[in-house]
Amino acid sequence: MKAVESGECRARPLRILEIGANELFVLAAPEQTEYYWTGIKPRGRAHRALGPARLIRNLIKLRRREFDLLVVHAPLYAPWHPRSILTTLRDWHIRAPLGLFGIFAWRFVHLFHDVPIAAVDLDDSCQIGRHNFFLLDRCRAFFKRELPSDHWLAFCNAWYPKYPGRNWRSKRRNQRRVEKLEPISLGGAPQFRDEVAPPREKKSDVFFVGAVAANSTVRIAGMKELQALAQEGYVIDTPAERLARPEFLERMGAAWLAWSPGGLGWDCTRHYEAPLAGAVPLINDPTILRHRPLRDGEHCVFYRVEPGGLAEAARQALADKPRLRRMAQAAAEHVRVHHSLQARAEYVTVTVLGRRLDGSRVELNEQPSGARVLTPVSVHE
Repeated sequence: MKAVESGECRARPLRILEIGANELFVLAAPEQTEYYWTGIKPRGRAHRALGPARLIRNLIKLRRREFDLLVVHAPLYAPWHPRSILTTLRDWHIRAPLGLFGIFAWRFVHLFHDVPIAAVDLDDSCQIGRHNFFLLDRCRAFFKRELPSDHWLAFCNAWYPKYPGRNWRSKRRNQRRVEKLEPISLGGAPQFRDEVAPPREKKSDVFFVGAVAANSTVRIAGMKELQALAQEGYVIDTPAERLARPEFLERMGAAWLAWSPGGLGWDCTRHYEAPLAGAVPLINDPTILRHRPLRDGEHCVFYRVEPGGLAEAARQALADKPRLRRMAQAAAEHVRVHHSLQARAEYVTVTVLGRRLDGSRVELNEQPSGARVLTPVSVHE
């Protein structure tokens, strides 16, 4: 009995194999993660491209259970899509054969082993492509950034031409697919360091810099309301040019509110960067299910997208500056705890394995409301 307890006390850190065109675990826990790039553009960790030898070697490792978790980043386009093939041929140049192999090879990593799989989709799209259904069927959980409030809407245009109707929703196989869907945040940009001290002096009421043209209609409508606020005497900082990152963070932190509207997707790195810089994010009402969300009136300010909604919310928020300062501090702490790289990676491992990155176990208790609550479990139990 003592030997068992001693073995349980020495929890072994998880070993992760991560594959895809996004990076999460390799940034959050690099010493525990083996990573391979399978994107259509040779960027990021392209020197770790998934070639034939690496594919075979890792399939053997998976077969031998040398990894505790396989993380696969679901691509937006199928490997046989013309955009995937043509972009790979253009951007990989003389290494195009390696790039082409990689974008197809990831479709075989689920075979010949029983290592738990976590699928992660951090793209802007609110839909799940039909080419990812095999991964959805094999994985234990499919983490989607832009997860519609009605999860069935993620399958629009994927199977039925327009809309997944009642007949499709009634099939048990499809219900199991929906049950695997979990929200995940985009979080702050990896290069952001939350030790940057927010400026004490505020120089503007609202800050925004970003694409507006050929983007979300929410941004186009919102810019008009910001211009109207400027005419009322509010200080609106909306630089037209792209800012270097240090200046971007400084000017955002010098504003009381950082306008963070939905773009190609609702979730945005600015939602999480703004509090760390010292500003309260001003966000249009959510259109997706969120994990550990910023709460309206506590961490952020939500506004309705109907005409006048943004201006009204901004006026009310700016009328109480001390409250905004408290909200920014509370939001910064919330982001550090729940939306850092490590927190997001650990959320995946706990959901799929019931274990933290360090290997310690966590019990999943199902509450009557349906919300999953994580309860620490002693390693001696």
